[in-house]
Amino acid sequence: MYTIKKVFYRVLRYTYLLRTRAKNRNTDFTLISQNCIGGVIYKNLGLEFKSPTIGMFIEGENFIKLVQNFKYYMSIKAVPLNDEYIDPIDSSIHYPKIAVGDLEICCLHYKNCEDAIDAWERRRKRINYDKIYVLGNSWNMHSDELLVKKLFEVSPYKTAVFVTKECNCEGAILLPGDYWHLDNRGIVRPNITDNMPRGFHKYFETFFDYVSWLN
Repeated sequence: MYTIKKVFYRVLRYTYLLRTRAKNRNTDFTLISQNCIGGVIYKNLGLEFKSPTIGMFIEGENFIKLVQNFKYYMSIKAVPLNDEYIDPIDSSIHYPKIAVGDLEICCLHYKNCEDAIDAWERRRKRINYDKIYVLGNSWNMHSDELLVKKLFEVSPYKTAVFVTKECNCEGAILLPGDYWHLDNRGIVRPNITDNMPRGFHKYFETFFDYVSWLN
């Protein structure tokens, strides 16, 4: 029975992706994302990564400066910063960090700085400066509403930000339901890019119509 259900969900997932890709009319965009959601969206749409922020997260002011001065930071070569940064709150979490000018980039899904820089530099060359979108979130802004508002104020691009509390900002997307919580590192749980326990969607897919947003 479990196997049949698993196959059924896989078929539903496959159908969802086909319909999503058929609906999408924007196939040549650069998505600057504050966390890993950017890579998931590109994969869902079956598109080449045209953003250097794939598989990385960028904290607070670092992300704001990147968005505000994107072309400037894209003119700078990334360099190693820390090959194995250990999270001060949870020592089981470690990842490399790279620097782009005065920015720190947390490369959560990379083995070392060399791999992260190689990916960053390769994707930096694919950027479409005529179609740039920004996706932020309040937890990587340390739940600071002033930082969230500042991102909207300085961003010259179409911008959306996921928030855990009501925010009087056009483009803010409130996480629906009452089951969300922040872990000991201040990161929202469940992760919005996780698979939902029942069904075939990832959490964010149920409340963010990213295809309409991109179209």
